Amino acid sequence: MSTMIILHVPDDKELLAAFGEMALCHEHLNYILRMTIRTLAHLTPQEALDATVNEGSGQLRDRIRKLARQQLGEGQPLLKLQALIKRCQRVTEKRNELVHCVWAKELDGEAQLRIADHTSHPLPTRQELSDLSNEIRGLTNALNQARLEGFLSEALAERKNK
Repeated sequence: MSTMIILHVPDDKELLAAFGEMALCHEHLNYILRMTIRTLAHLTPQEALDATVNEGSGQLRDRIRKLARQQLGEGQPLLKLQALIKRCQRVTEKRNELVHCVWAKELDGEAQLRIADHTSHPLPTRQELSDLSNEIRGLTNALNQARLEGFLSEALAERKNK
């Protein structure tokens, strides 16, 4: 027998604010993924943004992997970038599990997440959302630092000078 659910938006303004912060942090990550494509393809910011309009996180990561292999060749910089991109994929998957599900309540039950595999999970806590935001923010900063003045910038400069 199926259970009747009611679509649910929590009343907890702090939870909703934490959810919004997580969503904004993830869009910042997507922007830096676009700027990483810019760096690897030697584009202007506008060219990179235009070339990647309407591309999702997975498409951006795939393009970075392809360009990185072409621009960096095998070696430590490529492996470091691949590891960083893999961590970006993991936080996106966590984010997607929260964003692309149904927030619902059973008639006389607790609020829950109904995810794609038809299972129910408790709503995230404010702290869990804050932790995810911080993890996304940390990866965004690490990737941006790598492309501007870190290992990616150095590796591209070395290859240019060869």
